[in-house]
Amino acid sequence: MKKQVRIKYAGDEYIRPIIHEMTPQEMFRRRIASNLEVNRTHVFRVTRQTLAIVVVPGVMASRLNSEDDTPIWDPDDLKFMLKAYFWRDPKTRYGHIFGNGRKVATLGSGKTLKDYPKAEERGWAGLAWGYFGKFLGGLHDWDTPLKAFLDLPVYAFGYDWVDSCEESGALLRQYIMESVTADKVIIISHSMGGLVTRSALAGEGGEVLAEKVLGVIHGAQPVHGAPDAYHRMIAGTGAEGILGRAVSEVLGPDGPHMTAIMPQAPGVLQLLPNQSYRTNEGKRAWLHIQDLDDQNRFRSFPVNDPYEEIYSVSYQQEYWGPIHGEWFQPYEVERGKIERSFNRNQDADKKHLQSSVLDQFEMYISNAKELHGIIGPYCHPRTIQLFSNGKHETITEICWLAQEITKHVLEAPVEKYSRDDKPLRYLRDLTIVPDYNRFGKYVEVRWRVGDGPLGDVVKGGALLATLQKRIREEDLRLYLLRMTESGEAVPGITDQPVCHQGDGTVPLSSSTAMKLGMEAWGECAHLLPVWFAADRECRPCTGQVNQEVHASFFVDENGHALRAVKKAIRNLCLGWLKGEFT
Repeated sequence: MKKQVRIKYAGDEYIRPIIHEMTPQEMFRRRIASNLEVNRTHVFRVTRQTLAIVVVPGVMASRLNSEDDTPIWDPDDLKFMLKAYFWRDPKTRYGHIFGNGRKVATLGSGKTLKDYPKAEERGWAGLAWGYFGKFLGGLHDWDTPLKAFLDLPVYAFGYDWVDSCEESGALLRQYIMESVTADKVIIISHSMGGLVTRSALAGEGGEVLAEKVLGVIHGAQPVHGAPDAYHRMIAGTGAEGILGRAVSEVLGPDGPHMTAIMPQAPGVLQLLPNQSYRTNEGKRAWLHIQDLDDQNRFRSFPVNDPYEEIYSVSYQQEYWGPIHGEWFQPYEVERGKIERSFNRNQDADKKHLQSSVLDQFEMYISNAKELHGIIGPYCHPRTIQLFSNGKHETITEICWLAQEITKHVLEAPVEKYSRDDKPLRYLRDLTIVPDYNRFGKYVEVRWRVGDGPLGDVVKGGALLATLQKRIREEDLRLYLLRMTESGEAVPGITDQPVCHQGDGTVPLSSSTAMKLGMEAWGECAHLLPVWFAADRECRPCTGQVNQEVHASFFVDENGHALRAVKKAIRNLCLGWLKGEFT
């Protein structure tokens, strides 16, 4: 407070105003004047403070370039994406992602950032504008009274989503501490970005970052993973309609295309359900295997450890295993090597296994388990988790169904044609056996000797006459094995209404899995959204914000998610300004 000075002006005596230099927090805490000062003039000068907003996107939403700055992954460039990925074979897909290094793009794609002069400086170019443009712009253009006291610059953190969430988290921590100039920071994450954010806060050096972070807003986060990641690894990306199939062709329409990337992408593998995952009904087991001889009996996994019981299983060993060696890139892995690798001494130092893509995969699964253990119970003291629980069928549990089709094959009519006529009838010609495995559907047919284990896979191009001959001469049996699709109910396993609730990708149970406390919110707790679960349990600091599918959570044209985020930011700012928390 400056010293009072009396001055003369036009024959009258005036008192020079008392100037108050105050921070926004002091403005909110103190009275403007005491009763003894009512006749004095007071001027308050607000020393503005900066509260930065940092947006962390989900998987595949960051634009990636090679080391020589040629595009690798750029959803904003439709022409490039179609040329690079549409109808391209798995090996070509692998070459684009792993051929020449990766780094996050730092320059915009031309028209996207022209209205925001500081956008590239603040990292906006690293995010796909088609996914986050309206969201970033909406936060930047937000007309709020808070800006009378605070600068609210909007930053974006693009990251290499192929790499480990642990590595990306370390880079996020470095980015905020070194490149974001602000008194406090609010982090907004989507999907995989939530795992990156929690890794940054829970990992080494996270305590210092947590002090700078005012609060965290997670949107559609797979807190404990999503079974959809396992499903896509085998069946590809699901699709509806012509546009959906076109998108699926780019993302990965089937198992071979997905396996070209996933086993060598530690960040993507970390989206698999972890050891803390529970279904919407609260069960540990989410993978159910129908008995070959009794359709009413199932084996369910995991019992204890999903990394050993599910992710480290080859499909030759158990037909539902996710490791398909012949789908690996840049070369396939033969069956014997898979079995030798995963039967090795479990006490071996996996951090030094670099001899093959399979050893690398095994190391990444081990790293995923370690990371999940670190971030599993963690959330920032002031966390809000937003989610969508609309009418979107979500893969929350998966069933493998087994059906013997020996009789169907034997009874199928087979006409003999001349050499110049139509080809003979094939296994895929049977209506009971689909002729392709794409767009989230997967089936296979296997031989079985008597009541023994399943044997080799029968390709769809096998002649029915040949199969009939083998069945009769060798006393073999044929089984059709099918993985359930999104939202498909199986009596007694996944037939409850709550089973398939989610946003189309992340189950409701996973998106609301963090146990959030209220202590750090002080007197501002009453401003926070709450959500009542199916059991009527009140879950604070969460809010069902829209009815959109996972991929469009922050792209909702109705602005539901954006409005919810703005409300959360407002409440965090008010709590900080009022001194409820620091």
